[in-house]
Amino acid sequence: MEALLYCCCGLDVHRDVIEACILRGVDAKPEIIRQSFGAAKPELQRLMNWLSQNGCYSVAMESTGVYWKPIFQTLELGAEYMEQLWVVNANHMRNLPGRKSDVADAEWIATLLRHGLLEKSFVPSVPIRDLRECARLHRTFVQERSRYVNRLEKFLQAHGFKFSSVMKDILSVSGRKLLDILQQTGSLTRADVEKNCRRLRRSTDEISAAVCGNLSVAERRLLGRLLHKLDSSQEDINGILEDMRLLCSPFQEQLAIVDSVPGFDQESSMEIIAEISAAPQEHFSSAEKLCSWAGVVPRNDESAGKVKSRKTLHGNCYVKSILCQAAWAAVSVRNSPFHAWYWSHQHKLGRKKAIIAVARKLLKLIYLLLSTGRLYQPPVPVKT
Repeated sequence: MEALLYCCCGLDVHRDVIEACILRGVDAKPEIIRQSFGAAKPELQRLMNWLSQNGCYSVAMESTGVYWKPIFQTLELGAEYMEQLWVVNANHMRNLPGRKSDVADAEWIATLLRHGLLEKSFVPSVPIRDLRECARLHRTFVQERSRYVNRLEKFLQAHGFKFSSVMKDILSVSGRKLLDILQQTGSLTRADVEKNCRRLRRSTDEISAAVCGNLSVAERRLLGRLLHKLDSSQEDINGILEDMRLLCSPFQEQLAIVDSVPGFDQESSMEIIAEISAAPQEHFSSAEKLCSWAGVVPRNDESAGKVKSRKTLHGNCYVKSILCQAAWAAVSVRNSPFHAWYWSHQHKLGRKKAIIAVARKLLKLIYLLLSTGRLYQPPVPVKT
C-alpha cells in the first residue's frame, strides 16, 4: 500500500505513560523511531521537542478517556509548525488479535496515519472547549440537585408528610416556607398553612391534612441538612450559569439563532453550542453526518438481506440528552410542525422512537440555521 506521508507519529496514550512511534520514509519498510514519555507537563514538553528534532509534523493519538487532552493542548499551543494533529476514535483502529502491546499500538497508529486510513475526531476550538467543560459541569450539578430533591421527597414521605400530593413542586415559594417552619418547629399548624400558602389549587383543609405530623430533634437536623444542601447546589448552578454566559459572549448571534428554535431556551442553547460548536458546518460536511455523530440516526446493520438491528448509535450522549429534552418541549407547543409530526407518528413508531426522530429534525434545523445565519421562522399555517 502506498504511503501518503513521509514522516508521521502515533501516540498510544495512558494515564502515566505515552508510547510514541515515528515512521519515516516512503518505502515498504520505513525507519522506526520509538520513545516513551511520562504524562507530566515537563515530559510533554520533552515529547514536543523530540518531535521537532525528528522533523515530524503529523501526529495522531487515540482518544483515551481524558488523558489525551493535556497532550493535545501542549502540542496545539506549543507547536505552530504542526501540519496534522489528530485525535482518533480507538474503535476505528483495532489491532490484530494476539499482537497487542503499547509499543505495537503506537506503531499501528502511525502506520494507519501514514497510509491515510484514519479519520479525525471532532475537537472544537479552545473557547468552545472551555464552554463545554462548564456546560457539562452544569449538567452534573443539576443532576446532583435532582438527586437531593428526590432524597427530600423520600424523607418527607417516610415521616408522613405528603407535600407532593398537594403541591406540584415541593420547593415552590409556599412549599419552601412550610419546610423552613417544619425544620425549625418540627410541626405545621393550620395557621402556618393559611399564612404561607398562596394560589394553590388545593384547599387549606386538604393541605393541612397532608402536612400534619411531628419531627424529632434529630429528624429536624436531617431536614435542615437537606435544605442546606439544596441551597448550596442552587448557588453552584447559578454561579456556573454566569460563567457560561460570560464564555458565550462571543457567540451571541449563534445563541439567539438556537434560542429561536422550538424547545430550546437560553440554557439548552448554550449547552448545544458547547457540544457542536457555533459553526458546525466547519467540522461536519452535512447535517446527516452531524446527526450520525450525535447518535440520533438508526444503526445500519444488515447482512444477507436481513436487518439485524436498527437501534440508534451511541454517539455523543450529552448532545442526545439535550436534544431529547428539547424535543419533548417542542412537541408540547401546539400548532407547531414538531407537535403535529410527533402526534401523527408516535402510535406507529412508539413514543421513544418518535422523540428521537424529532430530536434529529431539531439538530438538522439547527445545522441549517447556523450555516445560513438565520433565525427560525415558524411556517405559516395554510387555511383550508
